[in-house]
Amino acid sequence: MTPENRTDTTEAAHMDEVDVNPAVHRATEPDEEEILTELYGAPDADGVFRGAGADEDDASGEEDAG
Repeated sequence: MTPENRTDTTEAAHMDEVDVNPAVHRATEPDEEEILTELYGAPDADGVFRGAGADEDDASGEEDAG
């Protein structure tokens, strides 16, 4: 067993405890949106703070070079 497999197994055991609220990515604290905007810029139309240069999935299906 590798540490990665053990972690996956442990995480899978707790999946029923994960927050599945569709708005889980939205700021919940008064200053959280301000801080996220300072770090990553304004959120996109979905309210997600993607950061400079963060592309949505493109047609190629390849990861961006980092």
